Amino acid sequence: MRTAKGIKYIAIHCSAGFGKLPSIEAFWKSKGWKSPGYHRLIDVDGTIHNLLAFSKTSNGVLGFNEQTINICYIGGVENIGTTKKPIWKADDTRTEAQKTAIKTCIIEAEHWLQQNGNTNKIIIQGHRDFSPDLNKNGIIESWERIKECPSFDAKKEYQTP
Repeated sequence: MRTAKGIKYIAIHCSAGFGKLPSIEAFWKSKGWKSPGYHRLIDVDGTIHNLLAFSKTSNGVLGFNEQTINICYIGGVENIGTTKKPIWKADDTRTEAQKTAIKTCIIEAEHWLQQNGNTNKIIIQGHRDFSPDLNKNGIIESWERIKECPSFDAKKEYQTP
């Protein structure tokens, strides 16, 4: 079991689709994962699914899982094609209920960290912000991103002074 003191990040994710929890869990099982991809998953209506205790490691960000709490909202894409021939494009599809729920999950995670001895400044960012900074300028630019998740700038939106 990991400790709160080793956690440095809260990562915000999107599911890149609109499947329900059972289909998302089936996807993780098909990948052979023993743990969920996220600690919290947020439905379109704002319902928060507590999938894993913060003290346990989820599979949200390859190479950073031990030091990250992962929160995901369902959505993050829009179909710019047709029903028969969909073309999925990253898009911030968060509902107001999801925006509120994400903040609730962040506050919950921060409280857990504080109650368990983590007094460090936690970095809140999107999955995309874990991409390598190829030109070493300190900014993950759009052309450097491995993925667009969570389809909005979580670092800017949830930055704390």
